[in-house]
Amino acid sequence: MPVSRGSGNTEKHQPGTAEWYLEHRRYLLSVAYRMLGTFADAEDVVQDVFLHLQLVDSERIRDARPFLTKMVVRRSLDVLKSARRKRETYVGPWLPEPDVRLRGEETAGGILLEESVAYALLVVLERLTPGERAVFLLHEAFGYGYAETAEALGKSEAACRQLMSRVRRKLNRELPEPVSKPEENELTLRFLQACASGRMESLLELLREDIAMFTDGGGVVTAAPRPIYGPEKTSAFLLGLAAKFIRDGAEVVPADINGHTGVLFREQGVWTTVLAFEWREGRLRRIYGVRNPAKLERLPSVTAPKPDNAPPGPPRS
Repeated sequence: MPVSRGSGNTEKHQPGTAEWYLEHRRYLLSVAYRMLGTFADAEDVVQDVFLHLQLVDSERIRDARPFLTKMVVRRSLDVLKSARRKRETYVGPWLPEPDVRLRGEETAGGILLEESVAYALLVVLERLTPGERAVFLLHEAFGYGYAETAEALGKSEAACRQLMSRVRRKLNRELPEPVSKPEENELTLRFLQACASGRMESLLELLREDIAMFTDGGGVVTAAPRPIYGPEKTSAFLLGLAAKFIRDGAEVVPADINGHTGVLFREQGVWTTVLAFEWREGRLRRIYGVRNPAKLERLPSVTAPKPDNAPPGPPRS
């Protein structure tokens, strides 16, 4: 529940506020997370919005969800502008915090709605200005029309259309293409087997010429300080990483990362790495490795049983 204002007496919420919090909180968290890329910032934004809402006459609000969405997006824009300045001094590549759900666990991990935005798309959105990101998410991810988007952002409809046109030019072929879950499972299994085999030629068959790998250690744990480009360099890095995981007896656990097939690595009972993938035409185009411990704090504490169709981890030596 939103915290009551005042230090002495508990104040009564405006009519509807408490109910709105229960009904819309999860949806609003998903909006803020997609804007900001971290759960802590998203939760702060939603909490701030509901604290501020206690100063608003809720009886005059006809439709709660669009009104709350507008408040969350505008507050997220302020936070995002400040966060962008901090990320300029981040050690190594900055990657969004992954939304992880273990296979077979409906409630383990994950705060987002079922129609989750792909992790690869969240990374691509980092190329946009805060205003461009807001227009893209409202229009493309949440299905708002240009009139509704303009009203939410306090812009003209023409300005929003112009921003979307600019976004399409910026992203062009960078937007991830849809891949079915069965195909993701099969390709991920082949990837893990190729890494475990230690044979570079097996791995190279799965990598596109424009492959790139990004690892986020936040300057706290070991990670590549810069993106790795090209099939040969990427495969060499992956095989070295796989050999280390096998040597150290790391557990490999299949998971849904922002709604798509990925894998987790756990060493001595501690989650150490999340791998998310972008596939295109049956081959890997992007690999994202999140190792910053601060971005793994929300991972589930138990291992869910693997369903029959889940990709197993590579064999241990």
